[in-house]
Amino acid sequence: MARYITIPVILLCSVANLKAQDAVNADGFAQIRLEDHMSKEEAREEARQQAKINAIESVFGAYVQRDSDVDIEDGKTSFRIIGQTRVRGDWLKTISEKFGEEKQKLRGRGRKDTETWISCSIKGKIREIGQPETALEYIPLNCPELICRSYDFKDGEPLYLSFRTPVDGYLSIFIKDGKGTVYRLLPYQKMSDPYRNSVPVKGDFPYMFFLNGEEFDYFPGFSYMMTDEIVMRAELPEEFLDLFLVFSTSDYSKPLLDPGEIEENSSQIPRSLDPENFSDWLGDNRIHDPAFQYNRITLTIKK
Repeated sequence: MARYITIPVILLCSVANLKAQDAVNADGFAQIRLEDHMSKEEAREEARQQAKINAIESVFGAYVQRDSDVDIEDGKTSFRIIGQTRVRGDWLKTISEKFGEEKQKLRGRGRKDTETWISCSIKGKIREIGQPETALEYIPLNCPELICRSYDFKDGEPLYLSFRTPVDGYLSIFIKDGKGTVYRLLPYQKMSDPYRNSVPVKGDFPYMFFLNGEEFDYFPGFSYMMTDEIVMRAELPEEFLDLFLVFSTSDYSKPLLDPGEIEENSSQIPRSLDPENFSDWLGDNRIHDPAFQYNRITLTIKK
């Protein structure tokens, strides 16, 4: 029998001597204007990303170029593209960050004509890009067909994930709700050793996660009938969450998780951890394992 999980989401963000794999501390700062179409959380997130770029650029340099969010290899030099800025470094872990808000009066206008600027001062660990990360292929779906690619879900719709990797490795999947609580979706709730930390995935093999069926019987010793199926739920008209795909070519230990909960309708809230512990876990693994990476997908749920 399929096991259903409900995701509760509540809406309220001189370098020549350095070796490629050495992690170093860096400080960054950015200030952006709060535009009419932006919430303060969106502005804070944009300021955070720009401050990270500033920190990396101050140590390793950058090339400004309009492009998408990808990792590329340009001749013998590797780059990470953050937003529209190509930088030579990788942000590993945030040590501290501080946000500020400033009202600025517009010149030549009335006293009430002001604009708001959001600033972020950030400190973290960075590393020069040694080689591009593994190019994973992943597609969030609201039906078990590739034509159902979706980043916007309606309340009550299922979530499936199509996944492929070019190389063998280990995968786990987490989701963070609007409050910041992080839930682990993969390994599935009933998985035990050897799948307690992550699940092994084969290179060039197509996976479909969160779908019950004999054709999705991927893991020896674990019955496909115990697969968790995900239902997206919203309490507000529009809510946001982040899906994290964590991958490495070598196995890694899971973070410390709280137990899951069973709701009255027999659906289950998956095991969770707070965002600070999750961020520390990601950062520590990235520092010590250059092959450890994560990809973040932002999803929307609407009533």
